[in-house]
Amino acid sequence: MGSLSKLPVSCSSSRSEAGTTALHKEVEGIVARFLGKEDCVCLNMGFNTNATTIPTLVGRGDLIISDELNHTSIVNGARSSGAAIRTFGHNDTSHLEDILREGIIMGQPRTRRPWRKILVIVEGIYSMEGEYCDLRNVVRVAKKYGAYVYLDEAHSIGAMGPTGRGCCEYTGVNPADVDVLMGTFTKSFGGMGGYIAGSKDLVNYLRRHSAGSAFHNSLSPVVCQQIITSFK
Repeated sequence: MGSLSKLPVSCSSSRSEAGTTALHKEVEGIVARFLGKEDCVCLNMGFNTNATTIPTLVGRGDLIISDELNHTSIVNGARSSGAAIRTFGHNDTSHLEDILREGIIMGQPRTRRPWRKILVIVEGIYSMEGEYCDLRNVVRVAKKYGAYVYLDEAHSIGAMGPTGRGCCEYTGVNPADVDVLMGTFTKSFGGMGGYIAGSKDLVNYLRRHSAGSAFHNSLSPVVCQQIITSFK
């Protein structure tokens, strides 16, 4: 609570203008190190982390393959991206492999050109069912066919694994094998907002092009301090 007397409640600006403080950079460094990723960008709303990141990563000519029980924020982000969308049965990696194989063989509708990229999207814990993702097999199948993996850890970060590092730690998957790690600060960390962790190239691209970073108000410095304290 002491931070309220020292820090502004809002920066009243986006991250790309006057909305980046030393606290934002500290949060991003802590999260990146915690997850074993090169870099991280934090955003001011968990729902919008998915809803603005997914359309930045994929578009027309791309294919999204999504677990049928994925959260509405993922569904909205996928639909607004302009990419083609296929769903696979919940945690059914055999069905996932069938869709990947068909997508690669058949290519895009009408033209049959290869997809520019294929993104497989899953959650660490499915919030309405409380079920864990079969991440080890999802990653195995995705890598077999050269697809990217996007893991939503909104409900699993801080809750799964011996040290709370989420679904990768719990299932024994190397974080390097998951291309995009998404999570929120609203559950285990008692704050608000979300993050995307990945390679430096990925995060720098999102900082410049994602609406959640370039145009939306940045995360409150008070909330940044709350997140930093929760990690300590």
